[in-house]
Amino acid sequence: MKIGEIMTREVHTIGPDNTLKECADVLKKNRVNGLVVMEGDKVVGVITKADIFKAILPRYPDIIEEERYMSDLEYIEERVHKLFEMKVRDIMGAPPITVNSDMPVVKAGSTMILRRVKQVPVVDKEKLVGIVTLTDIINNLTEKIKK
Repeated sequence: MKIGEIMTREVHTIGPDNTLKECADVLKKNRVNGLVVMEGDKVVGVITKADIFKAILPRYPDIIEEERYMSDLEYIEERVHKLFEMKVRDIMGAPPITVNSDMPVVKAGSTMILRRVKQVPVVDKEKLVGIVTLTDIINNLTEKIKK
């Protein structure tokens, strides 16, 4: 089985110069966990809810310096406001890990596990044609087992 047979063809995208607030709004509106970052017709990165959440959390040196960062809600709210003005390009995963539609499902899944990502854009001849998630792969494999 090839990725092209199980990928989702409708891909939600965002530009690298959009703010993280705009990104969060698109994620929420579309009920997705990540967006493909496009500069023109080129895939330049991926951004996920996890990326945004990690950026909100205090940095390790801040935590060591002063424990209040872990429990101070005002500090966290202030970080969120500042963060939401940042650009997608500031925290997106780049260069993007991509697969092509002819790649075997198991190979794509193995690549995702090794690279510690849960979704990857599907790119054929430098054109975005879909997206595939580990959930897509697991659901497909379990369907095969049932038969």
